[in-house]
Amino acid sequence: MVNDYLKKFEFNYESSATGSFLVVSTDAGENVLLYQVEMLASNPNKNILPLDIRQKDAKYNFYYNITSKLALSQYLKRNKLKRNDFINIFKDITKTILSAKDYLLSDRSFILNEDYIFIDPNTMDVSLVYLPLNIENNVNEQLKNFTMNFIMFSANIEENNSDNFLQRILNLLKSDTFNILEFNKLLNDLEAESGMPKPVVQNPAVSEQNVPLQASPTPAPPKPNIPGQDIPKTSVPKPQTPKPGPIRPNVPKTAPQGQVAQRPSKPVNTNEKTVVKMKYKTSVIIIGAVLQAVIVIGSVALLASGAMDSLGNEPIVNILGIGILAGAISYALWKTILNEKNKVETVTKVVEKPDPRPQINMEKRNFTTVPNMPNVPPRNNTPSQPEYNFNNAGNARNPLNETTVIFPTHVEETVYLGTSNSYPYLQGTVNGVTEQIIINKPSFIIGRLKSQVDYISQNNAVGKVHAEIISRDGRYFVKDLNSKNGTFVNGVRIAANTEYEIKNNDKITFANSEYVFIIP
Repeated sequence: MVNDYLKKFEFNYESSATGSFLVVSTDAGENVLLYQVEMLASNPNKNILPLDIRQKDAKYNFYYNITSKLALSQYLKRNKLKRNDFINIFKDITKTILSAKDYLLSDRSFILNEDYIFIDPNTMDVSLVYLPLNIENNVNEQLKNFTMNFIMFSANIEENNSDNFLQRILNLLKSDTFNILEFNKLLNDLEAESGMPKPVVQNPAVSEQNVPLQASPTPAPPKPNIPGQDIPKTSVPKPQTPKPGPIRPNVPKTAPQGQVAQRPSKPVNTNEKTVVKMKYKTSVIIIGAVLQAVIVIGSVALLASGAMDSLGNEPIVNILGIGILAGAISYALWKTILNEKNKVETVTKVVEKPDPRPQINMEKRNFTTVPNMPNVPPRNNTPSQPEYNFNNAGNARNPLNETTVIFPTHVEETVYLGTSNSYPYLQGTVNGVTEQIIINKPSFIIGRLKSQVDYISQNNAVGKVHAEIISRDGRYFVKDLNSKNGTFVNGVRIAANTEYEIKNNDKITFANSEYVFIIP
């Protein structure tokens, strides 16, 4: 099979204080192409995951920063792809592979597997894993099999367009002459037919990754920043150069590139809350009211008929007796009707009014923000549970809708009130008010991005798609989805993309929002 070469690698996940990482391990005997590692560091590409290398215990460990990204397989589990989404995903893949040679990379070294392709759920940008190794692989065959499996088995794709785009793609995949250039051309044709905006490219020979989507014409296109290319060839005294350092070379920071237009996303109404309430069925209430009316009318008719006079009691005694009897019957009736089994859940949308109180200046708190975490942790010689320090490339900024990096401090949250019936739930206390999150789906996702989650958190320290709670065969698991600030079980941070079983009364923390997991 095409992905058989992946069997010689080990794939794991690690989390640190500032992010989540995919770790790919291979034997130290492999020939690592260090110049490719330096090229990737000198020419950051949003479609290639940032890479760092460490050697330990006769193994090379490649660290890829996947913070705030989802594995493509995870994204496909909950989303139906539209025509343009499909085209955008595969255009990102093909253009990245085709531009590899411009940066002295190999088009055979990208991993095409939905578990190791990552997507930003907010912008839909795709990022690939690149292995800086000599890999003997047929890129056309690999892409052909990956695309065929993606369409037939992995993705749920809408097919309500008149151009029958999927059939056109399948016809090309079945062709004996299939190649990546023809596939990329077909994707461009499909994009043009749909009227999707196309990026402005000054020169086809230049990689798309360094060309802004909206840029004014320039006299000359940008070129890849190849280390050492500006060294003059004239005879000059050789400068003293430092000895080679560790595997990761020291690379100067590159100048920030032009802004890239992100794909539009729907605005999120952060004040809108989903409130779940339990109400009795209307039909049950109507039946109870009818029976109650029958009891009252029967009691009045019994008194009016004079049947109680034969007992020889005073009229007031007869009235009290019939009233007590009617009351006992009514009590038994409503106790039977007002049963928990006769309740149903109702879901309503509530838009909260802005808090009139003065807002706290959050900048004075102990918070920092980082853009994309392009770097990965440096070496650490501690044998057990290493802690990593991270260096952020470029100047710090505070982009819109980014996850806030936290320290041990609490952020005011919007309270979600609900009641649970037979579902497990997360319960926390915010400013003395009890908050409940009812886990009413087998796969329940918590985060800030409304279109991708089941519970919308108002805490900016929580990731856009932060964590998933899974129920399976009466057991419950929590999985961190590559969040920046992490998920904790009973105070211990868990690794990303790994399921951890949780039990009744376990303490679950998303960033700095603490809850207790309760099973009724």
